[in-house]
Amino acid sequence: MTGRSKFYSEKPYVIKNCIDQRKEIFVAKVKSYFPKSEYNNLLALPPIFKNIEIENKKDVIGEYMYSQAQKHSLPMTKKDRKLITLLDTNGQFMVFNNYYLWLLIDLGFIITDYKAIAVFEKNVAYEPFVRTMMNLRIQSILVGSSKEKFYKLIINASYGYDTLNTEKFGMIKMLDKAGTFIAQHHPNHMDTRRISVNTFAVQIKPKTATCFTSIQSGVLPQIMQNIGISIIYNFMYKCLDRKRFHFVLADTDSIYIAIAGDKDKDCHQQFESIVTDKQFYDQHVYQYLPDPNKDIYDCKKILGFGIENEGYKLTSLGPKCYSMIVNKWNNEKQQYVFKPKITSKALEQLHIDWHAIWKAIYEAGIKFACESKLCK
Repeated sequence: MTGRSKFYSEKPYVIKNCIDQRKEIFVAKVKSYFPKSEYNNLLALPPIFKNIEIENKKDVIGEYMYSQAQKHSLPMTKKDRKLITLLDTNGQFMVFNNYYLWLLIDLGFIITDYKAIAVFEKNVAYEPFVRTMMNLRIQSILVGSSKEKFYKLIINASYGYDTLNTEKFGMIKMLDKAGTFIAQHHPNHMDTRRISVNTFAVQIKPKTATCFTSIQSGVLPQIMQNIGISIIYNFMYKCLDRKRFHFVLADTDSIYIAIAGDKDKDCHQQFESIVTDKQFYDQHVYQYLPDPNKDIYDCKKILGFGIENEGYKLTSLGPKCYSMIVNKWNNEKQQYVFKPKITSKALEQLHIDWHAIWKAIYEAGIKFACESKLCK
């Protein structure tokens, strides 16, 4: 975790030395790429996650998306920001934290230009707090207490509060109606809250800000990406049959994987049937996944992966929208048991049979796969 700033530099040799020595905690801005010789190894899940501006051109977004956008009269002249996965920095300077950049370099990342680097002190003050709250949360789970959610909320809320000094980034004024009307037309206006009949709290974004606590929020997504990519490339790709699993979707702190396992076993077999290097797998698997022979403390270990759901089939329509079949086909009821990641109560209130919807989606997907080139 980063602490106070140590120094900032735009000198290429300083930036290169900090990256190569692998001793400092830093955030660097560089331009780089993966060589084509690494493409086959990386294309299944390109390791660079970035939110960049995309031009809505046919050669960029593809012929199908371009034709659909034109068909529905969508604006094609403006640029859109999209979170995408890349194999290079798209000819731009991009920001990486030290752990993320080191991992990419280990995968074959080649840096071609250096822009700037900010080096920080190491901050370990937050760790004992997290471990204490996590232990209290686990104890609450063991006794079946509702405090478990409370401790989880404390950890999440404290992370954002303690590491980003938000009061330095917003100036709040108490104004009357006339003053509020003027302030709301100011380009730095952020928010307005009514306090009484003629009193308003108006938040203005100051031109400058001073922060004495460590700034983590911008680094957090890269930390999660680093952990996820490290597990995939340093564990899964080294001991599992890559032809028998693929990534369905991913989120900030989760990933959904479809595995072509043993058809005679249930859905709780995990990776057992697709292991190619048994010795490596046995040596490292429980560094990441929970050990069934241990207690909940191992299941909830920090930076470990917990299993949220297991099922027989997984269908995803898009980000944060998926359906998992948690039981096999029921011959008596002639249906699957679904576990959708949507608000089913809202659909039921509208008298919408979401079971039938997801079943139809699944059957349509199977039909499409069988009738298309996917199965030929």
